[in-house]
Amino acid sequence: LDACAKSYAMGRASKLLEDMAETCVEPDIITYSTIIKGYCVEGDVDRAFHVLAEMKKDGKFKPDEIMYNSILDGCAKQHRVDEALKVLDEMRASEIAPSNYTLSILVKVLGHARRLPQAFEMVESLSKQHGFRPNVQVYTCLVQACVHNRQLEKALSLHDSMVADVGCAVDDKFYAVLARGCLQMRQPLKALEVVRAAYQLPGHGLAASARRDRRPVGVDTKALEEIASKLQAAGREEREAWSKLSGELEKSCGVRVSSECSPGAGRDAWRRHPVVGSRGRGGH
Repeated sequence: LDACAKSYAMGRASKLLEDMAETCVEPDIITYSTIIKGYCVEGDVDRAFHVLAEMKKDGKFKPDEIMYNSILDGCAKQHRVDEALKVLDEMRASEIAPSNYTLSILVKVLGHARRLPQAFEMVESLSKQHGFRPNVQVYTCLVQACVHNRQLEKALSLHDSMVADVGCAVDDKFYAVLARGCLQMRQPLKALEVVRAAYQLPGHGLAASARRDRRPVGVDTKALEEIASKLQAAGREEREAWSKLSGELEKSCGVRVSSECSPGAGRDAWRRHPVVGSRGRGGH
């Protein structure tokens, strides 16, 4: 069943279940969870809901967080926001606590539905109610939701709130998503500020980390490629700003950006190496 789920071959699942019944092999909670996830991965969310309903009707097993998250993820991929919220209500009624993974899915579906205030409210209320701190994946999804709703300033303020919290750690993917958001909103110079903040370089207007001992996380290579390409294809101001930043990245952080990295250049145009005397900062 797991192989069927991973290879988009859920059409064979019914035959496997028949074989299990003939050999007196009872399905367990893992069996149902695998089937539900498989249908959701294939995009057949209605069939997943049907399996869940049949399992509940049988009464031998109760849905768990993994099952609900699979169905929530299926709803998110098809932008079925109302059904996703009903699933959340069912989780609450069953006293199954949501996790950060649950929150990430809900933020995606609400952000795409242009219900950004509700996404922020849900992150705050659910995390407080169930006693956990939203992690960087949740915040990254919130940034994506902000960009989708054309709220770049809200995404940038989200960064400032995160770095002010000593218990919350950003990562290179978070900065990559934020920088790409700036590019999508036609703010290439703001994207450079995000890169500077990621590498703890001067010359940006974003908040600095509250933890002075925290090393820079940087931005992933692919995002830097996109930023370089956009800036080098833009006007003189943008080209000069990128040229200055690329020099600082190599000198201070050990990130070398080849001069060949221009629109159409491949990933091989990038070279990274440790820089002697970089105060312990590794290449990102």
